[in-house]
Amino acid sequence: IPAKKMNLISFSSENISNRRLAKYAIDGDSRTIWHTRWSDRTVKHPHQIVIDLGAKYQVSSVRYLVRQDGGWNGAFADVQVYISDDPEQFNSEPDVTGKFKKDKKSQSIDFDESKEGRYLKIKILSEVNGGTWASAAEIGVIGVSSQ
Repeated sequence: IPAKKMNLISFSSENISNRRLAKYAIDGDSRTIWHTRWSDRTVKHPHQIVIDLGAKYQVSSVRYLVRQDGGWNGAFADVQVYISDDPEQFNSEPDVTGKFKKDKKSQSIDFDESKEGRYLKIKILSEVNGGTWASAAEIGVIGVSSQ
């Protein structure tokens, strides 16, 4: 799903003082970073981000690229992924769970079976170094249009 079709709906926090904004997680530019709040008040896990895919899709995979600036703070470890047709209502149980490694290359969490929906929520439960943050260079979604 092209980054330009996706829109940010909500997020748990972002670090405004150094412009590590949540919208950067889906802007298609690996040089920009979303980082949860840390400079004025640390916010602890879980963190989350909700994305409008722009239309209904059969989602089969979520891709994640850690920050590419040399740092590891906030790199996702344990995550839960939810798909829904309503940006406010997601199932209580995730559609897929996964664990990302401490790796600068793009990583994926694949669904056993594709799941239809327009909205994607990623809930970050932990960070690769045990820190309290979440950060992302890019979050991508693999899916086929349902329309």
